[in-house]
Amino acid sequence: MTSRYSRYIVSGFIKRTMLISGNVSALLQGLGLMLGLALCMPALAEAQADNLAGLPSGVFVSPSDLSPDDIVLDISPDGTRFIEGAVNINYEGFMENDGQLKSTREIAAMLSEAGLSSNDSLAVAGECLPCGGGPSPAFFSYWLLKYLGHENVRILQGHPDDWKAAGLNISNMPATREKTEYIAHTAAKLLATYEFVVAGGAQIVDARLARDYAIGSIPGAVNIPYEMVLSNESLRQKADLEKVFAELDKDRPVVVYTNLGVEASIVWLALQLSGYDARLYSWRDWLENQPKFNYELTKADANPNPVKSGRTTTITVSFRELEADTKSSSSDNSSNDKVKLTVKGCATCGFGSPQGFANLARKDGFVQIGSTGQAASATGGNDTEVQKADRTLRCSAIINAADGTEVTRMSMLQTSAGKYMGIWSANVDPGTYNVSIAATVSGNVQTFVNVLQITVTG
Repeated sequence: MTSRYSRYIVSGFIKRTMLISGNVSALLQGLGLMLGLALCMPALAEAQADNLAGLPSGVFVSPSDLSPDDIVLDISPDGTRFIEGAVNINYEGFMENDGQLKSTREIAAMLSEAGLSSNDSLAVAGECLPCGGGPSPAFFSYWLLKYLGHENVRILQGHPDDWKAAGLNISNMPATREKTEYIAHTAAKLLATYEFVVAGGAQIVDARLARDYAIGSIPGAVNIPYEMVLSNESLRQKADLEKVFAELDKDRPVVVYTNLGVEASIVWLALQLSGYDARLYSWRDWLENQPKFNYELTKADANPNPVKSGRTTTITVSFRELEADTKSSSSDNSSNDKVKLTVKGCATCGFGSPQGFANLARKDGFVQIGSTGQAASATGGNDTEVQKADRTLRCSAIINAADGTEVTRMSMLQTSAGKYMGIWSANVDPGTYNVSIAATVSGNVQTFVNVLQITVTG
């Protein structure tokens, strides 16, 4: 097709040149120019194809393009339909129970046990159906394999029905392969460390949903929810991604994070394919490195309570600052009867609200959500500079319906030392509503979950 198009242009140019110039010299010059153009046509056609595709090739593979040499790695938890010959490793197994990524040695051992080597051509497939489906587990596993230095790996497009329609045999059991040796060559630049984040030279992207970002985030982070780079469970076109990332600088590295990094891997890949130096990080690691919150909630009340629908009620809360040498003992002796922890979403893969990513081992009656504050200078900085924030305690009330749906959130005004007040207009249906308090001080956000119930009557 390209050669026919080239001949058409050359022929037309020759005719026009002869009509205009009427001499052989001009004709020869025209032939030289058009010969060069004809030789460039294949490259131009490829460039046009890339623009139409939007993103570089080699990352995704369609079911019809799988070759006999490809090994399908299905990372679905509790999968029931597999491409015939596919091996299954639950992607959740790549992480510890607390969400921390396992060591390179441990992950390599898992891949070896499944019969995979670093020289294999892999196609990653599957999703987390208990979490509602979606492409993030496959994207995360792709990132992980790249982090391990695996060169020949792609993401398989589609679902079991698509695979079957492409002529692939579907089985209800994964395949077993003979154990081999997986040798990892870690690409350290793909994973951000806490030290790298607080150094201040990177741009920080919080890829969680806006409601989670509003509760607390890494200082200076911009919110680009992972959903913004997706269209029908696939990455959006290059032109669309350029608009999404318009405020980012390609000359500076980008750190992107979500609760555990699973959903952040979607934005990481979109950034990489758009020409950014992107690194994956997790909200979990940030929280693990934050200082302990130094206040306890001593009282939460509403008056009137019950309140009639359409009327107002005044919510008041009180805090007490803990002494530095008694923080641990005070926290350990806190009563869990006063504060109930509600886990929402899947804590393993990081889906759901920040409450779904709580440190369940804590006994202090509250959940550490994270920190907010001022961004560090782009030219550098240190841990102290990044975490620097106003030492004034501020708090907000988050009001949820009985089913967990957020109704509203409002800032509380300080009325005296340690005491805060807010007025809620209960323009809601009759029922029971739970109140959580998010408090911010010295760069830390602490959320006290379901500390108060307000009954709204008809």
